[in-house]
Amino acid sequence: AGKVVIVIYLSWALFLLCAEGRLYAERMLSAGYRSAAPWVFLLVLLGVVLWMGRRKLGAFARAAEICYLVLALTLGLVLLFSILDMSPEHVLPVWITDVPAVTAATLVPVGVLSCGVFGGFLGGNVTRRSGDARQGLLWLLAGCGVLTLLEFGVLGQLGPALCGRMDIPFFEVARGVGVDGAFQRVESVVVALWVLSDFAMLGLLVFAIRKGAGAVLGSRWEHWAAPVAVIVAFLGGLTLFPDDFSVEKVSSAWVPWGNLILAFPVPALALIVTNVKGRKKTDTSCGEKRGKDTGYG
Repeated sequence: AGKVVIVIYLSWALFLLCAEGRLYAERMLSAGYRSAAPWVFLLVLLGVVLWMGRRKLGAFARAAEICYLVLALTLGLVLLFSILDMSPEHVLPVWITDVPAVTAATLVPVGVLSCGVFGGFLGGNVTRRSGDARQGLLWLLAGCGVLTLLEFGVLGQLGPALCGRMDIPFFEVARGVGVDGAFQRVESVVVALWVLSDFAMLGLLVFAIRKGAGAVLGSRWEHWAAPVAVIVAFLGGLTLFPDDFSVEKVSSAWVPWGNLILAFPVPALALIVTNVKGRKKTDTSCGEKRGKDTGYG
């Protein structure tokens, strides 16, 4: 049963590789490279992911940390200017009647954060220390806070009606970031740096596939799991999603729900089964011990 669950996670990780890689290629096309072919961008990104995916996890973790620092500075810059130029009446006030719509809107960001469940495949390569749980919770709260502020800034500057008609409202906000006489129109820089987030996410999926394949097929298959996953992602991204409409529809309608199911109900069920088995094993061992002590073992 455990291997069946791992296969389900591996299948979804492969699907995410296809979908997220195709989204990256479409985002690059919409950013100003409309005359280029999407397979070129997808091939370059997956090539870098494969190069890193065949190396040690520590090297990828250090690279992801550098990506985080660069993206944090970029997001901070865009967030600062979006809040300074926002119109609060686009967002506030929020009444009780707005709660259902706000709750429904949280599906996409929570679904994106749920991709972190694939980090569980790498738990065996991490040295646990005291205070890690508290630190992880603080980082999670900080990430949720940043996402909330970014959405607040984008909606406050563009308004919900205009945001609904745009493909990527965040990059439209980044287009307006600038200081007269110093720097202007930094959206191309933001789009270029956004590749780092795609690299980190796809790299996490590749390492998770490596570990999952090793658990199901044996450790010798970990070496071949990364190139096979990248080839499947490249071919699947171009065949399953021939245009931007198909990949955007799937990513907004199905991907968040799939991530949520694999991030919360399935691990919760696994914990319940593990606790029940642990209690049964403890009760059985205690019963055998009492039987031996009384001479009826």
